[in-house]
Amino acid sequence: MINNTAQKQEMLKWFNKNRRSLLELYPDQYVAYNEYGIIGHSENLKEILTIVEKAGLKDHYLIYVVPKGNPNLQILSIRLRSVISHEWQPTYAIKLKNKDQEIEASMLVDSGADITLISFKVGQDVGFYLAEGEAKRGAETVGGNVEYVLREVEMTIDQYTFIATVAWLQNPVDVEQLLLGREVVFDKFNIEFRQADEQIIFTWRGE
Repeated sequence: MINNTAQKQEMLKWFNKNRRSLLELYPDQYVAYNEYGIIGHSENLKEILTIVEKAGLKDHYLIYVVPKGNPNLQILSIRLRSVISHEWQPTYAIKLKNKDQEIEASMLVDSGADITLISFKVGQDVGFYLAEGEAKRGAETVGGNVEYVLREVEMTIDQYTFIATVAWLQNPVDVEQLLLGREVVFDKFNIEFRQADEQIIFTWRGE
């Protein structure tokens, strides 16, 4: 877990400057990075965690889950490239843990999302599974209908840990794969967006 806030901000600055290159070079992969650049990339989460550990950077990295596609219009998180004047996206370092599987990743903070969303791939890699006969829920998005199931995960933001509900997508869709939604999170923190400074500030409100 990264405890140095200034260091974390530098990592996220590097990410926002290089995000487009990551989309083009490493589709459908995990990319481990810090403020100095890419540490490694792989389609397998355990493999990328091993790469980081061998590099001696266990507490000095973040992970970006690169979408499979790079469309001009993305479902769930809508982005029209032709009208963007500021390339920064409001991402933050969030740790997700399920039993003994964990990932600390760049998540897009989305005040328009009711609930935190993770992709099918990420859910599998942190140990989620679909029970036999379990019913899937449906949701409408800009790009069409998707199916999901709800799961609880241990979430850590800065030094604060709590349990949050996430929607685990059951469709392999081309979206920003980790969205931090309002459910639980926005009740526990006051969140300030400073786009001009390319910064997000989470202030703990308490239980």
